[in-house]
Amino acid sequence: MKNQTYYRVSNLDTRIENADHLLTDDITAFTASLAHLYSHLTKPLFDCALIALALARSSRQMGAAVIPGPLLAVIVITLTGQVLRTLSPKFGALVSVEAERSAYLRSVHSRLITNAEEVAFYGGHQVELKHLKSAYRSLVDHKNKILCQRLWYVVLEQFLMKYVWSGTGMVMVSLPILMTNNKNGQEKGVSDRTQYFTTARNLLLSGADAVERLMSSYKEIVELAGYTSRVGAMLKVFEEVSDGVYVRSTVSNSLQKFTHISGKVIESTDGSIRLIDTPIVTPTGDVVVSSLSLHIKPGHHLLITGPNGCGKSSLFRVVCGLWPLYAGTLYRPSQATLFYIPQRPYMSIGSLREQIIYPDTVEQMKEKGVTDEDLEQCLAHVSLAPLVAREGGWSAVADWKDILSGGEKQRIAIARLFYHKPAFALLDECTSAVSMDVESQMYEDAKAVGITLLTITHRPSLWKFHDQILQFDGQGGWEIKDVPKNDEKRQ
Repeated sequence: MKNQTYYRVSNLDTRIENADHLLTDDITAFTASLAHLYSHLTKPLFDCALIALALARSSRQMGAAVIPGPLLAVIVITLTGQVLRTLSPKFGALVSVEAERSAYLRSVHSRLITNAEEVAFYGGHQVELKHLKSAYRSLVDHKNKILCQRLWYVVLEQFLMKYVWSGTGMVMVSLPILMTNNKNGQEKGVSDRTQYFTTARNLLLSGADAVERLMSSYKEIVELAGYTSRVGAMLKVFEEVSDGVYVRSTVSNSLQKFTHISGKVIESTDGSIRLIDTPIVTPTGDVVVSSLSLHIKPGHHLLITGPNGCGKSSLFRVVCGLWPLYAGTLYRPSQATLFYIPQRPYMSIGSLREQIIYPDTVEQMKEKGVTDEDLEQCLAHVSLAPLVAREGGWSAVADWKDILSGGEKQRIAIARLFYHKPAFALLDECTSAVSMDVESQMYEDAKAVGITLLTITHRPSLWKFHDQILQFDGQGGWEIKDVPKNDEKRQ
């Protein structure tokens, strides 16, 4: 949530896909694996130490050498570990791929949930089902591959640990009895040897169980390495993106001219917005405008027009700081004096009051001294005064995205403009679903309260509210001209 990191990772960098899955499931798996591994390593290590001391003490009591038995055990365990390590599948890489496919399946589900209405209108159920089945089958096949490889590995592991280690244990138990020296003239009786054999056997069983748990943890260590790699790569990308370092896997030829982010963003002293030789480059690497110079003073209203894909919305993203500035210089006032309204307004979770004051909280609204009466005035500017009574008051909570119509949502977004009263309003076709009479009233009121309007639109009816027109031709060219004041010339 710092420095727009999540937006930049999702839109300006291609190293991470499904960042939401990394932030939730992968971190959960990493921490759970780490905690589980800690509990499964500490107790077996402690048991091995205690058992080794007890066996050494028993061997001394039998008068036998202490070194041969433990040395044999170390050699056999080392050879077993080397064999298992050599033949072990690459569980780390397999787990990493599993996490990626699981993340993709989750993204397909999320995409369907988000666009359920559009899919229902188009009748695209079979296409979406095909994508879901493909993602699901890919994940299932990979899980089966992991389970099959783990099956033969566990069989080999259990064979070595059960049978090879059991035979080694019998030899270890026999060594002190066979190698007993009687220098002190004390010969051990049958009862002493039986007692030693029983004690050593029980200790070796416990020791074998502890070492087996340690050896079995190798799979968990390798899987933890896979999760660690993904989480570590995620943190590295987040840190670099937060610092403005982006990497894209596919770069178009037009981007070769701009390989480094060398543009300067400077806070303007006169409160104006000024671009000097500034290119507009999309996250995919396309240069829509190679060089743009523009000076927008407070109170100087600008209308931006041109064909689709020519860079109109991209200009706003550069000015607001969402996209990096690859070259040139951008002078702009503080971020708080810019307010961007997209064509599809965002409705947050919360009450009707919180829809108007977004992104402020109720506490911030009270600190500003704004009352509900002031909010009613904001709604009056956009002809939505009856909305409060219709929805049950300012504290009413609902799913506003579905309850409000398209035009009402756009007018709610404009009402936020009157609440915040910024110096500049960046309006990206935000009144396309609003009737022209209401639209005209909103623009008149916005100009009356001193808000400078920067409008992207295709409606000629909005020309009269602006002083100049910035027109893009779709080929990287642009021109700026004054809006005719005479109605006949304007027409």
